[in-house]
Amino acid sequence: MNKNAITLATYNKAAQKYWEKVSSMDQYDTSYDTFCQLLPHKAKVLEMGCGPGNVTQYIMRKRADLDYTACDLAANMIALARKHNPLAHFLRLDCRKIATLSQTFHAIIGAFILPYLNKVECASLIRDCAKILKPKGILYLSTMEGDDSQSGFERTSFSGEDEVYIHYHQEGYLKQCLIENDFEILQLFKQVCQEPDGRVYNDMLFLAQRV
Repeated sequence: MNKNAITLATYNKAAQKYWEKVSSMDQYDTSYDTFCQLLPHKAKVLEMGCGPGNVTQYIMRKRADLDYTACDLAANMIALARKHNPLAHFLRLDCRKIATLSQTFHAIIGAFILPYLNKVECASLIRDCAKILKPKGILYLSTMEGDDSQSGFERTSFSGEDEVYIHYHQEGYLKQCLIENDFEILQLFKQVCQEPDGRVYNDMLFLAQRV
């Protein structure tokens, strides 16, 4: 199996444990609140890589008026997300294929979707987001900051012996990709996240607007 297939298998296997980990996390709530404040009434929102629906749940509790569609590639994650968010719409879809969607959105959010994409795929994703965002649409993307040489297989606090492949990304490259695709960067949040096993990550959270 390739790295994407191994990562997908891990998330399908550990979906419930992943939900138990992330459902109580609140360190990114400030950035999600800012995202919500930027959305018009009854905005159409697309969430990429929704996992078990924890971010979906937080945002829909804040903004019950939203027309919310979420996608993920892992079938077991989608099943949990549907269970936790009965009012949202869900698709089993690889974020690399969002350009195939026939509709456009007021906003797109990808909370830590970039760690599962290489540099070329990140650039393609940002380009695809620009294609399906309405004028002045909002884009939220987050990832861990680091050099590409740090990328590789890692065990996580929820996956036991199973591994996922993590890509690390640099601020300058992502800013360049956003600007080249006619996004204005509204805000960049940076914060440190410490895992239960002691590992420390430097997180970057981008809020941008299509010009």
